[in-house]
Formats: sequence, C-alpha cells, structure tokens
Amino acid sequence: MDNIKRLINCHIPTSICNLRCHYCYLGQRKSSFEGKQALLKKSPEFISAAFSKERMGGTCQFHMTAAGETLMQKGIYIYIYIYIYELLKIGHYVSIVTNLTITPVIQKILQFDKELLRRLIFKCSFHYLEFKKKNLLDVFSANARAVWDAGASATIELLPNDELIPYIDEVITFSFDRFGALPHLTIARNDATAGRDYLTNLTMEEYERVWSVFDSDMWRFKRTIFGVKRNEFCYAGAWSLYVNLETGNAVPCYCGTGRQNIYDDLSKPIRFDPIGLCPLPHCYNGHALLTQGLIPRFTDYLYGNIRDRTRLDGSHWLQPEMLNFLNGKLENQNSEYCVLKQKIIISRRIAEKVFASIKKRALKIIR
Repeated sequence: MDNIKRLINCHIPTSICNLRCHYCYLGQRKSSFEGKQALLKKSPEFISAAFSKERMGGTCQFHMTAAGETLMQKGIYIYIYIYIYELLKIGHYVSIVTNLTITPVIQKILQFDKELLRRLIFKCSFHYLEFKKKNLLDVFSANARAVWDAGASATIELLPNDELIPYIDEVITFSFDRFGALPHLTIARNDATAGRDYLTNLTMEEYERVWSVFDSDMWRFKRTIFGVKRNEFCYAGAWSLYVNLETGNAVPCYCGTGRQNIYDDLSKPIRFDPIGLCPLPHCYNGHALLTQGLIPRFTDYLYGNIRDRTRLDGSHWLQPEMLNFLNGKLENQNSEYCVLKQKIIISRRIAEKVFASIKKRALKIIR
C-alpha cells in the first residue's frame, strides 16, 4: 500500500471557463475570465524528472486546478492530460478539479491504463443551476459514470449558495438517481473580503439548518475551521508545495515566503522549508490540508472519507487504492521538529514579514 509523502498543489494559469457561476470565487477577482491560456512548454520527460519520487522524497498527491476550468485548453503547446499521465506513470496519485463537462479530454484520460486510473480522482464541481441553464446536467452525470466505469475515482461536490435553496429537493432526487448518493458540500467564500468570509445572506443558524440535509462530513469539517485563525505550527512548505505548473515557481502553500523555481536546475534539490505560522485569516482549504496532516494530530477526520460516498447499492465513489492513499497522514511519513526548532522558524517568519513591510514602505517613499 502506498503512503503519502507530500501534497503538491499545482496551479495551472488558465483563466478560461465554459461556465459563469454567480458564486465563483474566481469571478470575484478583476483578473478573472480574461481568457489566458496556460503555456505548458516543458516536455513530458522533463516533468517526470522534475517531479520524480527521488526528487520529491516519495509518493505524492498532485492536486491539479486552474483559475478557470482545469481541462479546458486551446491546443497551445502541451495538453494538461499529458502531464497527468506522466505523473501517474512515475507512481504518484493525481486529483483533478473540474466541472466534468469537457468530454473529449475526459475520454482521452479514461483511455489510460487501468493501473494508472486507480490512482486518479476527479473532483467534480456540481454546478447544478448553471448546468441546468446550459443543458449540461446529462453531460456531467454521464461523464461521472464513465469515470467510475473506467476504474478511476470521482467525488461530487456541491457549493451551497442562496440561489440554490429552492432547488434542494430537486438536487437530492437527481443526485440519488445519477450518483447513487448525495453530493458533498464545500463552502462558498467571498474573496472580495479581507477575511474571505462566507458568501451567504443567511444567518449561521439558518445556514446550518438548510444545508445539513446533505449530511456531508466534508461540509461539517469545513464549518469547524472556516473563519478560525490557525496558530498551530504548520508544515506547509516542508510537507507540501504550491507549484505553478507553467513556470515552476513554488511557494510553501497558497501564502507565505520562500519562493523558489523547481524547474531551473533539476540537479539541485528542492527546498522543503515549513511556513510555521499561517498568515491567512483562516485555512479555507483545510478540508484537504488539515485532514491530511499539515498540522499533525489536528483532526480525526480523514480526507478520503470526507471525499467518498457509499451508494445505495453499497458501492463506493472512490477506488480502494485511492481511498486508502487519501486517508493517509503526512505526519506518518515525515519527521516533526522539536519545539525549539519550531520557535526558531516562527521567529524567522515574523522577521521576514517585518522586513517585507519596511521594504514596501521604503519603496513607496522613494517613488
């Protein structure tokens, strides 16, 4: 059985999408929907070398997501599914965030060898109202079934939003009919606010009452951490990376200092330095980062379990290999630091933040 060594979040700088969901956190940014295409110019052989198990320290989970639809490309340079194939071929596990409507690309991926598909999961964003408006509900559900039939894993994820509330009964009926189970829930966030707040007009009591009908452990866990500042020592950067798949630029997480380029010289080792204290208002993607152990022993929730569902017929959304791998904890395959070393790293991060602030003010004065 494979064990997870590191979590590698891969950013694909593509900002094209075939949907316009009103709640999209990307759509809240000025740079969204600008039609930018990722220029993936590195050869498959280069990607295999850059992310080899030897260089990464072991078997990793690669999480693929774009600033738009991950599988939507215009044929410039190399398609993302070729990179996905290379990562699977060298033994890693891969997850793809997608709206699951780009059928030709999905069909190409599902032609991979079955041994590779067992280590692949599609994180399927179930945009019910947008799919209904664009007549894509049948496309989405047919592609989900095709993923399962091919031997890969798929998890159905619904974003709870106020406009969807009148359709909840309809969504429940559709989900049991097409997926054999209810979708899991995430949380809509407002990236236009400093605290990345909830994107809802409901009170928290109403929010809880309305959406608890989906009985989603993923939603329940996210509710416990959403809006709560994390002050524990975090190993993001040591046990994880956030990598721009086009350029090779990498930082510890969605935030933090310590930028490096892991493509520049493949003979050099990658720096795996922990961020220590998170500067963000809260860990808004903690359903993955924290359940997999970037803060050791933080929770008993397991990432595979909060992604899986048992269908009415007793079968599962996730393949056994994928479920076992996602349920692994990073703390079991990595060494923790002593308290003194943790304090030194935290002090260094605070000093870096102060220096960056002084430098920023000085540049403003000069200008």
